[in-house]
Amino acid sequence: MKKLLLALTLAALPFAALAEDSPVVATYGTHNGSLPPEYAWDNYVVIHANGKMEVRHCKGYETDGPGCKTRRGKATPDAIEAIRAAALASGLAEKPAAESEDLMVGGGGAWGSVFLDGQEIKLMSEPAEADASRVNAVLSAVAAAIPDKFDRFMHPN
Repeated sequence: MKKLLLALTLAALPFAALAEDSPVVATYGTHNGSLPPEYAWDNYVVIHANGKMEVRHCKGYETDGPGCKTRRGKATPDAIEAIRAAALASGLAEKPAAESEDLMVGGGGAWGSVFLDGQEIKLMSEPAEADASRVNAVLSAVAAAIPDKFDRFMHPN
């Protein structure tokens, strides 16, 4: 899991320059689990306050190069407001979620973060049962902001 987080952090570095355009509102990542390279994939999405969005899809265990493609899009103002509203309603800024003690082995997942008034709210893929509904509500709002045209990259077969 630590190697996956390191790989995702390194994969996000090219987005740093784009973040200077507008503050980051949310990030969202997905992967399909521990599979042989020919079947593995992961995604990393960055959504900015001005609606600009980068979607990075990597095949296998690549973090850059020919195995990765970055596409750009735009989130609507309503979608960005929905992310903010979900984050505020979750109470995660005041009471952050705890990670589950029973970590899943092997399967895929989704995670991310929301930046609310300068504070990062972490949305882990395996929150404690008591926090799962709050985290999943915010993750759902972030996922809903990603335009349908990216579905084939976010959910490849």
